[in-house]
Parts: sequence; C-alpha cells; structure tokens
Amino acid sequence: MTPRQTAKLLVASGALLLALGMGARAAEAQTKPSTVHKKSVHAKAAAAPVMIVTKPPADAKDFDYQARIQEAQELVARQPVLPSDMQVDADGRLSHFVWTLAVGAASGPLKIVHMSEDGKNDQGLTITWPVDNFINTHFRVADGLIVFAQRRPVHAPKGDQDGYQEAVYTAYAPELDTKTMRAAGMAYLRYLQRQAYNRIKDHDVRSRVAPDATVADEIPTNMVLRLMIAEHVDPLHMKYVGIEQCVHEVLFTLGANTSHAYAYAKSSVGARGLPQFMEGSYQMVRTNYPKALLEPDFERGIVDSHNAMLATVLLMDLELTELPQDYLKRFGTSGQQLTAFLAAGYNRNPAHVVQTYHRTHSLTGGDAPFQSKMYVRIQSWVGSFLKTEYAIPLD
Repeated sequence: MTPRQTAKLLVASGALLLALGMGARAAEAQTKPSTVHKKSVHAKAAAAPVMIVTKPPADAKDFDYQARIQEAQELVARQPVLPSDMQVDADGRLSHFVWTLAVGAASGPLKIVHMSEDGKNDQGLTITWPVDNFINTHFRVADGLIVFAQRRPVHAPKGDQDGYQEAVYTAYAPELDTKTMRAAGMAYLRYLQRQAYNRIKDHDVRSRVAPDATVADEIPTNMVLRLMIAEHVDPLHMKYVGIEQCVHEVLFTLGANTSHAYAYAKSSVGARGLPQFMEGSYQMVRTNYPKALLEPDFERGIVDSHNAMLATVLLMDLELTELPQDYLKRFGTSGQQLTAFLAAGYNRNPAHVVQTYHRTHSLTGGDAPFQSKMYVRIQSWVGSFLKTEYAIPLD
C-alpha cells in the first residue's frame, strides 16, 4: 500500500460540469442494453461544424513532480479542519469555505496557506485565479510559486441528500504540464486497463455477443484508453485551447491524482467518476455480468478507479448486443468501424446509433446529435494521438 493510499486522501476531479453533456450517460436499471445512452443536452446544435481544433499545447520543462505532489497532498490532508473552514446555510448550500493550499517552488519547503474564497490568505501572498472551477481551480501565485495541492469542500452524497466534505486534489497547472507527468498519467490508465482485463479473464466473464469468448477477447484494449480520455475533453474548452491541450490536462490529472483522479467528477446531469456513469447504467452492467463481481454500491463503485474501469469494459460489450448479426459481422472486420460504434454507443443510446446507421449508413449521420458527432471525432483523434505519442495501436 502506498503512502497516498494509506493517507486515504479524498482527492477530487475538477471536471464537475462537462459541456454539451459529454458525460451524461442515463439509463433505466433494466437488463436491456437499449436503455444505455447519454442525454443530449444540445441535440439540435447539428448546424455547428464538427471541428477538431488543434493548437500548440503547454509543455513545461520536463520534470517528474509525482513525489512533490504526493508530499503536498499528504501535507494538506494532515491540516486540521476548523469549523470555519466550511459553512452551510439553512437551505444546505455552501455559504463560506476556506481553501487550504500547499504552495512552494519546484523544490524546497512547502508552505501551508489558508485562503478565503475572496482571495485573502494568512501568508500575505498574491494569489489569483481566472475562474473558480471548484476543486480544479488553477491558481497563479506571485514570485513563481506553484500550488501543488489544495483542499476545499465538494459535493458528496449523504444518504438521500447531498452534503459537503473536504477533498484534496492537485489541479492542472501549465507549470506542471511536463512530458514525464503526462507519461505517468498514461501509464496509470494502461495499468487500470490491464487490471480490468485480467479480472475479466480470471473470473471468466463471458461476452454477451460471443459466449465462447470472454469480454476481454471482444473489446479492443485501446478503445478503453481513448474513451476514458475523450470523456473528459470539453468541446467548448477545446475551442479555445485546442484538443492537444485538453488531452494534456486529462493525462496530467491522472498522473497527479492516480486512484482518485475524477473521483468527484460529475456532469450537469449527474454522470459520475472517471467513466462518467449514471447509476442506472452501472446497475444494469452489474446485472448482466454477475461474475465480474462489481461493487454493489454505485457511490463506492464509481469512485474506485479499478472497479470503474472494469464497468466501462463490460458496458462496451453490452453495447454490442444492440447490433444486428449482419452489422456485428461487418463491424467486426473493420477496427475503425467497431471503435466508432463503441464510441457512439458509449455516448448515446446504442439502439439509436443502430437506427441512425440503418437510415444513413453512417454512425453519426442525419439528425444524430451534434455532441455525438463531436464525441466520435474526438475519440478518433485521441486514438491517433495515443498511437503517435505512446505507440498504442489503433485497433
């Protein structure tokens, strides 16, 4: 067990509100996979061009900040939580909170800073931020200092009601965006993928479309990697910074926060965690693949990155049950078509994707929602990026 696991840090993701409903998978808790889909928040935006915006991304001088970040997270987590650090009004809304920050240079001692939401802090530092992005807020500190970890209240379910709890996190910062940190994020994602496939094989979890094979035999490993990144690429953010930068931010987040990355990520319609699941979808996967032994409790299961990755692989197999046999054979001979269908189905009701293909001979043709068209394009670009940067095959 690592020191970070021992400390049991409550680390949160900042992607709390994903634009265009990219993380909004909604489903009824039934066994029919046709109910698995994402709600389309802007389904009528098809007039907008489906464009991937590319721009030079941030690339700081290479350095491995993993040990520094772990030190900062543990330091922040050890600080006492005072009654004044989090205040909730009579309606249960957060009315006041204090940020606890671990601030320092690239090396040397770290300083604990307590700062109110209006920027006043107990160390006399000049700290600004362009926008309050919840736990993912990027701070700018004078004199070249960096915020390596922060603690603040985040939404957390308490029984049938929402509450708040303190969470520790390292937010993306251009100063920390190095090749080594991004590689650490990619390595962690691949580790989760391997663990999920090993569990499927060890437990002999059979595919719903090919009962003679396991789910691990049917779902391309690269697909899992690219979808976990695509889930956290915000198309509106991409418009301003470029898709390369969006991918950098996801990989850094994974490398900096590992097992707790995106643990508190929540879309505008309630999809949760690294894979952006709704509870109905999650429980439906559990019902269809009992041998996988997924965590029964959704709240616990979706913040457990190993469990969440396993559920993602199983969901993609469940998507394939919506394909008529002739389509299944056709897609099975084309890695590009198969991955495009898996992406479209992951983002949208797979039954609707099949209907679109039947009408238009395209997975995202006709009146398919704009956000689905964009999602399939993004995952394809991410796949090409991973092949170029990390030698991960496209199929």
